[in-house]
Amino acid sequence: MITLYLIDDHALVRLGLKKILSRFDEIKILSDFSSAAEALEQLDNVKPDLVLCDISLPEMDGIEFTKKAKSKHPDLKVIMLSSHKEEFYVLKAVEAKADGFLHKDVLENELIEAIKRVNQGGNFYSQDISQIIINSFVNGDKPSIPQLSAREKEVLHFLVEGLSNKEIADKLFISSKTVDNHRANILKKLNLKNNVQLVRFALEHKLV
Repeated sequence: MITLYLIDDHALVRLGLKKILSRFDEIKILSDFSSAAEALEQLDNVKPDLVLCDISLPEMDGIEFTKKAKSKHPDLKVIMLSSHKEEFYVLKAVEAKADGFLHKDVLENELIEAIKRVNQGGNFYSQDISQIIINSFVNGDKPSIPQLSAREKEVLHFLVEGLSNKEIADKLFISSKTVDNHRANILKKLNLKNNVQLVRFALEHKLV
């Protein structure tokens, strides 16, 4: 029996995964969470064999969860699930010692294969993800942060300074709606959920 935690902030995703995995007698879902912090706390009480974890989560993202979870529970297996395939996040997941990385368009048979292989002590990366990792190691690349446009960088700079959408709009002579569109695009490119995560990311990676 392979025991699992599911972590994803979208209820429909968790529901879909539970529906798929419930068809396999050798897999048991112990619990599902919308918060990585909550799951991390619960690990001290009940530890599964494996965690399926989204990367983009509020407050604590999947990469930070993986680092902290494996620091406390080195034998815990973690497979990252993401709707993004950017090199930056793939390589960050590898650095965090994730045991696998799957895109959310993964087929059912590949998901089950990944769970079984990782549970047995192996690693599993879908073909396109594997190619990103291989290219990185062959070329000696460091994880590159997704590129922002010049205007997006300006908006990000003012967001870090704590300005409101209207204040940014006045400074850049654009509408508040346009500012919000730029902010949404930045969040999407960086696979973040909110302004708090965005400001922290920008400061940590010296984007401003």
